[in-house]
Amino acid sequence: MHGIKKIRLASITLIFSMLIAIIPAQVSAQETSKIHVYIQQELQQWDPSPFIKDGSTMVPMRALFEKLGFLVTWDADKQTAKAVRGGLSISLSINRGTAMVNETVYYLDVTPSLENGSTFIPLRFVSEAAGADVAWNESNRSVQVQFETDPQKRIHRLIDNVTHSGSFIQAAMSITSGDGIKNNGIIVKEITMDASGATAKVKFTADITVSKAVKNDRGVTISPVESVVYEITCDVYKDAFDQWLLQTEPSKMNYVLREKKPFMNTQ
Repeated sequence: MHGIKKIRLASITLIFSMLIAIIPAQVSAQETSKIHVYIQQELQQWDPSPFIKDGSTMVPMRALFEKLGFLVTWDADKQTAKAVRGGLSISLSINRGTAMVNETVYYLDVTPSLENGSTFIPLRFVSEAAGADVAWNESNRSVQVQFETDPQKRIHRLIDNVTHSGSFIQAAMSITSGDGIKNNGIIVKEITMDASGATAKVKFTADITVSKAVKNDRGVTISPVESVVYEITCDVYKDAFDQWLLQTEPSKMNYVLREKKPFMNTQ
């Protein structure tokens, strides 16, 4: 009997030791996979927690919008969230690949989703639409969301966002008569502030590769045919929340062709 007790005691001790060894490993793995979100260097403690989806950091919708100072309304029938801060409005819908920032349409890399009853939205898209810079640190799996205070840099951020929007792509396709375009980059050439500092005229160039539908013996293919550079001007303004917003929508901007040449494939 004493031998049996010793065996049982040894078995229990072994199992307990194994559990002690496993638990720290599990906790460590959970900590390693956790996403840390900092807004203006303040660590956010959100429940439910952020996660990665298709390479994008997804965060709880209401927590992010309210932290950024937005008022949020939710349309349950359309499963659409609308967040408003001064003159800025952002609308996103569950499983829809486009979003609206005021009157400008944007294509999303990852769609908002419902996870265990909570709505999650892409952190980078919303933060950049709100005028912030977003940086990912792979070594500690953290995201830094920072708001620039310099007006010139904030206007640069706004123009960069707009030229990657679906509305700008559609406007560029219309101007170039292309069936597809590739935005190779923009350069802000001039920002002219008015005396009040509340409005500005922006002049920038956009380097665009234009593709067109070409018929051949295999059917129709979309192929690049030319490269163009347009000089574009638009107006922006600053609202009561000190955020710079687009006053001229992409379809109404002034486009002047500065350069045009046949597409040369360097590959």
